[in-house]
Amino acid sequence: MKKITLLATSVLAIAAASPAFCQQANIPEAGDSTDRANAEIVVTAQKREQRLSDVGITITVLGDEQLKTSGINDVIDLPKITPGLSTGLAYTGYPVFSIRGVNFNSGQLATPPAVSFYVDEVPIPYAPQAANMLFDLERVEVLKGPQGTLFGQNSTGGSINVIAAKPTDYLTGGFNAEVNNFGQVIFGAHVSGPLTDTLRARLAVNTTQFGAWQRGYFLNDQKNGDSNKLSGRLLLDWTPTERLTVGVNLTGWYDHGELQQPQLALLAPAVPAATLPALIGYPLPTSARDADFDLGFDTHKKNRQLLAALRVNYELSDAINLTSLSSYISTKIDQPQDFDGVALSVIPGLAEGTIKTVSQELRLSGMFAGDRGSFVVGGNYLKNKIFDRVVYYQEAYSGLPYGTILDGPYNLTDRALGVYGNVDFEVVPQITLTGGIRYTTTKQTVNGCTTGNALAAGTLGFLAGLGNPAASAAYVPGGCLTIGPAPGFLPEPTILEQKQHNVSWRAGINFKPTDDSLIYGLVSRGFKSGTFPITAILLSSQTRNLSQEKLTAYEAGAKLSLFDRRMQLNVAAFYYDYRDKQFFTLVPVPFIGVSGTLVNIPKSKAKGIDGDVTIRPVEGLTLRGGITYIDTKVGTYSGFNSAGTPVDFTGSEFNFAPPISANFDVEYRGEMSPGLEGYAGVGGLVNSRTFADLGEPDRQRIPAYTTLDARVGVESEKGWGAGLFVRNLTNKYYWTTVNYTGDTLTKYAGMPRTFGAFFKVAF
Repeated sequence: MKKITLLATSVLAIAAASPAFCQQANIPEAGDSTDRANAEIVVTAQKREQRLSDVGITITVLGDEQLKTSGINDVIDLPKITPGLSTGLAYTGYPVFSIRGVNFNSGQLATPPAVSFYVDEVPIPYAPQAANMLFDLERVEVLKGPQGTLFGQNSTGGSINVIAAKPTDYLTGGFNAEVNNFGQVIFGAHVSGPLTDTLRARLAVNTTQFGAWQRGYFLNDQKNGDSNKLSGRLLLDWTPTERLTVGVNLTGWYDHGELQQPQLALLAPAVPAATLPALIGYPLPTSARDADFDLGFDTHKKNRQLLAALRVNYELSDAINLTSLSSYISTKIDQPQDFDGVALSVIPGLAEGTIKTVSQELRLSGMFAGDRGSFVVGGNYLKNKIFDRVVYYQEAYSGLPYGTILDGPYNLTDRALGVYGNVDFEVVPQITLTGGIRYTTTKQTVNGCTTGNALAAGTLGFLAGLGNPAASAAYVPGGCLTIGPAPGFLPEPTILEQKQHNVSWRAGINFKPTDDSLIYGLVSRGFKSGTFPITAILLSSQTRNLSQEKLTAYEAGAKLSLFDRRMQLNVAAFYYDYRDKQFFTLVPVPFIGVSGTLVNIPKSKAKGIDGDVTIRPVEGLTLRGGITYIDTKVGTYSGFNSAGTPVDFTGSEFNFAPPISANFDVEYRGEMSPGLEGYAGVGGLVNSRTFADLGEPDRQRIPAYTTLDARVGVESEKGWGAGLFVRNLTNKYYWTTVNYTGDTLTKYAGMPRTFGAFFKVAF
């Protein structure tokens, strides 16, 4: 509590020392710079429209134009302009998102995230489902800290809310195109307007093609990285009466591009004496473009998704709304992966699966007590049906006979039912109390088993026979090969069920010295649902019920506008009390090496400070900057590292939690001629070193890096614009992940220097 008090006092001292004027709140867009400076950001972070300056939560709001000029084409790119948010890739190629160090790293498709995703309030339960959604948008809201009361579980780190551009009551449209030096072409278009007096529609499409940027560097010179994806969205808004609004969202995408392949980071054989001789002395890559993979290996993804959502809003009165939100998502993932990072056939494989998601929410919201109070109360149901499979072709892994095939098909379900309520009430002028609570009950099931070919059956049968000679005959090709417990050591499929419940809550106070400034304090609790480890399961003891995790957060912050709206300052301090943190780790398997599992760490903690500032010192010049400092520590816990060596993780940092992350941007706009505005800008991202695993292992260190981007262009009052850009200007070689993948450790590199041009037209 002393630390919490110190952090809160520091924030409030900054606020008290700063004169509070009207808060500047805008999303930078094209057009007149004066209009941009006076524009007001309206967010829906609490499931109702509010000014950003009225919401006592740390929120980063990113407009569509800002996303485009920064080269943000997918959610995994958002850290470029969002301090405190970082992303990585699991060894299967699935994304890992972290906010203020809170994340969950697992190679499973069925991995409940610590950062939740929503598209127009439609829940996107798993990170791979969030791909290819960032097109034709109004904005993206990144909420930091637990959001469990309004957005439910799996948002202990925060939530990313994508808000699509809505149908208009007048005809409008446009397109944008981009091409870069790797030959990649990005094209997007939209058209919007009324179909009848009561029906409006908006159709948007976006495609990315070509652009192979990876190249072999040792045993062959084949290329990789061509894009081939298409996204489309149809929105319909129907208002048959003044009080009834019906909205339809149909969004679909496919991605048949070439999956980015990992780079070799380190040779680390499980059984040195059995290492493939050609691996010895294999050279490391020297640039971001270097990536060796098996000659002729097909890296094309076969991913697709369809989302259908129906939103019905009925105004029961001038103050009360009834909202129903129904959705269905069908996702298919098929990603070939050369796990080993070399051009030798060591461990190629496949990660695939399907997800069927059904959700329903019903809520009442409105105002009371003469608009002094607002409320929302409702319930929601979410069910996911998942097929999750990873295949490992152990062509030359030292821990198994060459040619062994391990196949892990598992069926899982995840169901959540919740009821919630939230109230904001102005007790006296300038002071508002806020509070919320949610009760959630969950149920997860799993049914599956590791299987494989004759070599896999023989190997695992041999290991089982060491404990019970009669068990060996039970291990047959194509059958269940997971080794069961003593004394029988017979094959044992995983058939488990887990039921849990939790209560999320929040309580806070908002003080508004002026209409547009805010000082706030907030205490909240959130939960992340349990699951089951199903990746690379060789022993039944690896599969267990992974319990839900709990995070209690304390936060104090201020949002201030200074010097007649020329400066906007936002700052917050936070402290997290973390219980049962979920963690993907490795356990030794006799004669084979290590294999994966999931565990709960009893206690952990994190604390830090968030801050961002926007300054407009003179007409046309805008300076932006943001920084997040975090200090994370694991409580008492001992386990194993990727070498199978016992490790005491106590006191180590969280993985994917750089102590410092920051970004900045400088832009100048000025009139070139009547109706024509020119601009130039430079931005950057700074990340301190972090680690891809707990225990701060040097072999999985992610070094600090800084990247710079630059842009220049023109925009016309007639609706067109054009420009040039350079991203990663200094061609910094950096990576965001280091994974253990058998006899090697591999890493995923960030994009090298990329330059190109863009053009856009709006009418």
